[in-house]
Amino acid sequence: MSKGCGICGIYPRWLRNRATPRNFIAVYGLLGTVQAMAFIYIVVTLTTLEKRFKIPSRTTGLILSGNEISQILSLILTYYGGSGHRPRWIAIGVGLSGVSCLVLALPHFLYGPGRDALSLTKEYLDQTLLNATTVPQDLAICPRVIKPDHCDDEMLLDVSVLPRLLVFLSQFILGIGTTLYYGLGQTYLDDNTKKKNTPMLLGFTFALRTVGPAIGFLLGYACLSLYIDPSLHPVITKKDPRWLGAWWLGWIILGVSMGMFAILMATFPRNLPAAKDVTNDTAKKEKTEDGNIPLKLQLTAQEQYMRPLEPRRSLEIEYIPTIREFPATMKRLLTNWLLTCNNLSAVFYILGDAPYFIFLAKYLEVQFSTSAASGTVIAGPVSLLGMISAFLISGVIISKFKPGPRPLLAWNVFVGICFVAGQLLFIFLGCSDDVGIKGLNIDTMQMNLTFSCNVDCNCDGIKYSPVCHVASKTTFFSACHAGCRTIINDKEFGNCSCIPLSGTENSHDQWNDSHMNFDTVSAGPCTNDCSRPHLLFVVLFCLIQTLACSGKIGNVLVNYRSVEKKDKSFAQGIMLMTISLFALIPAPIMYGAIIDSTCLIWEESCGSRGNCWFHHGRNFRYMVNISSAGFSIIGVLFDVAVCYLGKNLDLYGAHEADRRREFVKDDASSPAADGETKKEMNGKVNS
Repeated sequence: MSKGCGICGIYPRWLRNRATPRNFIAVYGLLGTVQAMAFIYIVVTLTTLEKRFKIPSRTTGLILSGNEISQILSLILTYYGGSGHRPRWIAIGVGLSGVSCLVLALPHFLYGPGRDALSLTKEYLDQTLLNATTVPQDLAICPRVIKPDHCDDEMLLDVSVLPRLLVFLSQFILGIGTTLYYGLGQTYLDDNTKKKNTPMLLGFTFALRTVGPAIGFLLGYACLSLYIDPSLHPVITKKDPRWLGAWWLGWIILGVSMGMFAILMATFPRNLPAAKDVTNDTAKKEKTEDGNIPLKLQLTAQEQYMRPLEPRRSLEIEYIPTIREFPATMKRLLTNWLLTCNNLSAVFYILGDAPYFIFLAKYLEVQFSTSAASGTVIAGPVSLLGMISAFLISGVIISKFKPGPRPLLAWNVFVGICFVAGQLLFIFLGCSDDVGIKGLNIDTMQMNLTFSCNVDCNCDGIKYSPVCHVASKTTFFSACHAGCRTIINDKEFGNCSCIPLSGTENSHDQWNDSHMNFDTVSAGPCTNDCSRPHLLFVVLFCLIQTLACSGKIGNVLVNYRSVEKKDKSFAQGIMLMTISLFALIPAPIMYGAIIDSTCLIWEESCGSRGNCWFHHGRNFRYMVNISSAGFSIIGVLFDVAVCYLGKNLDLYGAHEADRRREFVKDDASSPAADGETKKEMNGKVNS
C-alpha cells in the first residue's frame, strides 16, 4: 500500500499527502533545471578548462564523452528500474550527479590556479619587479635572456593526466544520473496522469528543464567573471584570451543543489495515490447499458488497490521483468520501425546541433571575438527563453486541440527543413579575418614572427601573450615580438621597435627598420567590431532553436505510444543508448577534431601540445556549419519516415479508453464478477 511521501520508512502526516502529480512535476521539473544547469555549465567553462590544463579540443571531446559512455548502462537501469521504485532510483542517480559535480571541482583544489594565471596578477608582478634580473625572462620583453628549456614539477603539473581523468570520471558518474532521470522520470509521469494531459505536462517539465541552461549560462558568466583565484588581482581584462575565470566555483553550488533535490525526490511513493484516483474516477464515469454503475466500480481507490489482481479481467497487471525476457524484449523494440526511425532522427539532429551547444563558447569566441565569460551570456539565455515558450505553447496546443499524428509529425519535417536553412546561413555570419597576428599569413597558414626589428630580442619559445598597437590595429604575438623594451604599467609596454608606419600595417612582407617607428602597445589582441554579425547570429540561433523545440513533444509521444506500456521505460533506455552510442559519444570527439584542424597557434608545454590559442576563423566557420547541416538533412529524412509510419498512431489514449469501456461492459455483464464482488464486499463489512 502506498503511504504517500516519506523516506527511510518514515511517513509523517504533514508530508504524506504531498504525493500528488502537481508536486512531483514541480520537484521533477526543478530537478531537471539543476541537471540542465550542470550540462550547460560544462559547455560555458569548457574553454577555461582547456586553457588551465592545456587540453586540445579533440581530447576535450573524448573526456566529455564519458557522460555518454555511462548512458549505455541505460538498458539495464531502465529495464529493472522501470518496474521498481522509480522515484528512489531517480534519487540515487541525482545523488551520484551531485558527487560528480564535486569531483569535477577537485582538480582546482589539487593543482591550484596554475603558474600562468599567477604570473598575470599584481601580486606576482610586485614580487618579480623586486628582482630586475628576472624581468626580461618572466615578462617576455626585449631583450630576453635565453635559458635552456626545462620542465620543473610545477610545469609538469599543468600537463598532468590526472585532471583529465577526474573530469572524465565526473562526466561518467553524471551520465548515470542523467540516464535515471530521463529514462524513468518521464514514464513515471505518464503512468500517473491522464494520457490526454501528457503533452501539456511534458511541455511544462521540458520548460522547467530548459530554464536550467539559462541559469547555467548566467552562473557560468558570474563565475568566469571572477578570476580563477578570487583573492588575487589580475593585470589583464576579461577580454584577454589568457583570462582564467573561477570555473570550479559553480560545480560546488551545483553539487550541493543536486544533493538537496535527491532527498526530495526520494520521498515520493512508488505510485502516486492520485493515479489510482484518476483510474477509479475514469471507470466510475463508464456506466452499464441499464444506466447503473456496477457495484465493483463503487469501491474506493484504496479498496481497489488492496483487492487481489484478477488476471483474466484486469486491464493493468503489474509487470516484473526477468533476465530471460531481456533478449525478446530487446528484439521486439529494435524491430519496431517507427520507434527506430524516431530514435535515428534524434541521433542525426543531435549530431547536427552538437557544435552549437558543446562548443558554443568557443564558436562565439572565435567568430565574434567575445570573451569566455560574456560569449554565451546573450545567445544562451535569449535562445532558451524562446525554447521555453515553444515547449509551453506546443504542449498546451497539443493537449487542447489534439492534432492528428500526420499533421503533428509533418510539422517536425517542416521544422527540420527550417533548421537546416538556418545552419547554412551561419556560414556567412562571422567577423572578417583582417585582424590577425603580425607575421601570420591567414591564407597560407604560415607563420614567421622574426623580423629585423626583433631579431636580437631572442623571442623564440615565448608563450602566446598578445599585445595590440591600437592605431594600426596590429596584433603581435607578444611584447617581445613587438620589440618592446620597457614596461609602462600592468597593461602597457613602451619603446617598441616593431610598430609599423602608416600604410604598412597590412603587409605580410619581411619588415626592415625603414618601416618601423617606436611606440607603445597594450596587453591583449586587437579586435574588430563584430556587433552586427553577432546580433544576426543570436537572432537566427534563437529562431531555429525555438522552432526545433516546438516539435520535440511530438517525438516524445511517438516513443511512448508506439510501444506497449510494459516496454515504455525500456524503450526510453534504448533511445538513450542509441543517442549516446551514435550521437553524444562521437559528436564532441568529431567536432573537437574538426575545430583542432583549424588551429594556427598551439600552446606548447614540456614537449606536448596543449590548447589552441588562435583559429582560422573562416575555415572554422565553414567546416563546422557544413558538417552540422549535413547531419541535420539526414535527420529530416528520418522524420519523413516517422511521418509516414506513424500516420495511424494513437497519441492520446483513445484506443485505451475504448478497451477500458469494453472491459467495464464485460465485467458488468459477468455474473461471476458480480458474485465475487458481493462476497468481497460482505467479507469487508463482516470484518
